[in-house]
Amino acid sequence: MLKKMYKKAAIEDSGLVDPRTSLPIRVSTTARLKYRQYFDERYTHRDVLYDLNNKELNEIIAQDFAVSANNALHMFLSKSSNIATKKREWIEIRQVTGRRAFNYFFSIIRSDGIDILTTSTKYVRPKKPRLFVPKF
Repeated sequence: MLKKMYKKAAIEDSGLVDPRTSLPIRVSTTARLKYRQYFDERYTHRDVLYDLNNKELNEIIAQDFAVSANNALHMFLSKSSNIATKKREWIEIRQVTGRRAFNYFFSIIRSDGIDILTTSTKYVRPKKPRLFVPKF
């Protein structure tokens, strides 16, 4: 029986750098939980990702994310951005192609790193897509 865990998302470093932004990639607890749940539902070997520690799983997720460097679909400013102080944090949605666990990554680009917030197998494109090329 799978126990449910409720926890605020903690961001941990993956040790890898994003090829597009040259910023360190960090992974949230939410993304790790989704990866573990995805593989738990698909494989009979329950210990596929449960035996991995967070550091090892962060590397796997960051590698999947790095592959999507050239496939940004949509970007917008986060609510925490402040135009007056020029503090801008971009929310970015990327698509990864190929045989990966998840097709879409939702991340936030901060001045000190890029944080993978969550992943998804589906994404509904907005009617008016926005894609900016911010200066990193």
